[in-house]
Amino acid sequence: MTEPVFKYAANRRRFLRDATLTTVGMIAAACAPGTSPSGGGTQGGPAAKGGEFHGAWPYDLPPKGHYNYFAASGIILQSSIFLDLFQPALAMWRWADAKQEYLLAESSKLDGNVFSVKLRPNLKWSDGSPFTSKDVVTTFTVGRMDNFTIWNYIDKVEADGDLGVKFNYKTASSLGERNIMRVSIRPDSLYGPFAKRAADLFAAGKNSSSDEVKAVRAEKDALRPPPVSIGPYKIDPASVTEAQLTMVRNKGGLFEDKVNFDKVILYQGETAQVTPLVLAGDIDYATHGFPLATDKAFVDSGIRVLRTPGYTGPAIFFHWERAAAFQDKRLRQAVAYAINKEESAKVTYGDSAKAPKYMAGFSDNLVPLWIGQADLAKLSSYAYDLKKAADLMAAAGYTKGGDGIYAKDGKKLEFELYFPSDFADWSSAADHMQKALNTFGIKITPRGAIRSQQLPDVNGGRGAHQPDGQRVRHEQAEGAGDRGGPGVQRPPAGDPPLGALRQQPGERQEAGEGLARRRRPDLQERLRAGQLRDPDDHERHAREDLSARFLGA
Repeated sequence: MTEPVFKYAANRRRFLRDATLTTVGMIAAACAPGTSPSGGGTQGGPAAKGGEFHGAWPYDLPPKGHYNYFAASGIILQSSIFLDLFQPALAMWRWADAKQEYLLAESSKLDGNVFSVKLRPNLKWSDGSPFTSKDVVTTFTVGRMDNFTIWNYIDKVEADGDLGVKFNYKTASSLGERNIMRVSIRPDSLYGPFAKRAADLFAAGKNSSSDEVKAVRAEKDALRPPPVSIGPYKIDPASVTEAQLTMVRNKGGLFEDKVNFDKVILYQGETAQVTPLVLAGDIDYATHGFPLATDKAFVDSGIRVLRTPGYTGPAIFFHWERAAAFQDKRLRQAVAYAINKEESAKVTYGDSAKAPKYMAGFSDNLVPLWIGQADLAKLSSYAYDLKKAADLMAAAGYTKGGDGIYAKDGKKLEFELYFPSDFADWSSAADHMQKALNTFGIKITPRGAIRSQQLPDVNGGRGAHQPDGQRVRHEQAEGAGDRGGPGVQRPPAGDPPLGALRQQPGERQEAGEGLARRRRPDLQERLRAGQLRDPDDHERHAREDLSARFLGA
């Protein structure tokens, strides 16, 4: 690496280190262009404006890639960590401080069954239309057609003047606030007509499964509009190439007057394409799942790797019909014992890894927030134990044949493991898992496919059983996604999905303990009063059910 490149990378790392917000979406609001002080060291003084921020994320080129952020697939930068730069949500939950970081919203409150949101004034969409309560009502009304999760708990959303929105709960839930505040808001100027038609159909007694609603949804999904932004930046469609895209300032958008960079440039690509750009100092921040050798190369080059909680990571999902043998929970438990999760985590993420402790179905960092101590003590870690695994197989009626493969009633346990081959971290975890289970006596044939193919296959029920890193959800593009893996200049995770079937890289136990000390007193009091559903009821079942098995990391 040449000296000029090294200085360039170091300067970018310096200002990102000193001026990064804890919320990923607003990272550019806190960063200033780097300078090159003589003699080295960090310069003080106010942040300068101008310059560029360089990131990376995979996307599809048009016409496959598009800007309809209510469509089912193909959306450019959908669920990316950069989504809030042009399509922000109402707020983010700041976990360390147990409070909302308001974005498009200015405040919120719960009064009885009504959750009210006050919106920021004087904002404009990039198409010139003002930001008002119509945009929020339209977003959630169209989202009702797409089965947004919040509609499990509310029966009405309505405007309260130009800058107020009210959500009426039909069923109280501790998940409701998040499923309102973390939805990315779309413009009424684009989707208002669809919202009006949907509202009329719902008022007439139709639901999301009705043919009439399906027809409106299909028409909405086929829309191919230009990119529209309410954030500090907007995508320049003329800049979108196979290599990169550029976001420029969006005058009148949220925080546009506060962000320091004039441009945000995002390089297109998965891990293989992005790695050389990071090493060359061309990328300021990336969250791709870099292999261990690459991680070491970053460290050796002086690149800072942030090993923070990511709330995500590789897991095994069992297909309920095509891998029907796993309907017996003893087999799922045997798999949990047969895989050395500490080892799996290490070969996948190295120093960033931490194997799951509770196996509860979501991040260890969040478990103490949702499960009482008495039930927490009952959760098994399923530590590596081949004898326990073998005993469970025997109890389920399986014996090994001469080929070393378990069988029952003449039927061998033989399955395919389907994984995203372009995710280096997931590929490593899949390889470790298939070797462990083949050695144990369950024949596994690994099959990889790039994520753009593997994910639709998984969601469509194809494949025997497979790891899957995508959040299980019913709504479209709700919140920024987290790719997992150690991040290069990665800030603390801002908004993990509660109940998502995944496990996290870089999880530190002390972080979980800190969150436990700051658990939300309002939710805890309402749980005690019986006003909210207690997730402990689910976890008492999940600790034995093991419908997804986490490999750690």
